[in-house]
Amino acid sequence: MQITDLRVVAVDHPSLDRDVERFLDDLRRESRFFGPTTHTNPKPFPSLIQLLERRTGFRLGVVECNRLIGLARVDRAGQVFIAIAADRRGTGVGTLLGTALVERAIQLGHHRLSGHTTARSMAANQIAASLGCTIVAGEGGRTDLIVDLRAQARSA
Repeated sequence: MQITDLRVVAVDHPSLDRDVERFLDDLRRESRFFGPTTHTNPKPFPSLIQLLERRTGFRLGVVECNRLIGLARVDRAGQVFIAIAADRRGTGVGTLLGTALVERAIQLGHHRLSGHTTARSMAANQIAASLGCTIVAGEGGRTDLIVDLRAQARSA
């Protein structure tokens, strides 16, 4: 599937509550599976879904044809949480959303964004690479992704 008519929107307006809840419900209903393709289309963990529900910080979403297909949140500490609809993963929606998060975070005065993932998550690592993140390998395959927004703001 190709990226078509996509819009990045702030999703914390009450008029979008139903769309956000529908998106999160779809993530909750996704079947978890294990195997060689898990790293290319991973189901978000329940803890990620709970973090996306919170309204502290700011949230952005990607809308296509009046359907929310991606949701991201940056908390007050600059921690990033992103999830993409199963049928739209691997199409560049996460990168689009990540780029918009960086721009908005710079506008709001954040100096740094960070996220946690695993070394096997190709999607997260692709988004991180496109945003110029520093990747720090941790124990047990855990990976921290860090982007210095001051450097991004200076190069803009």
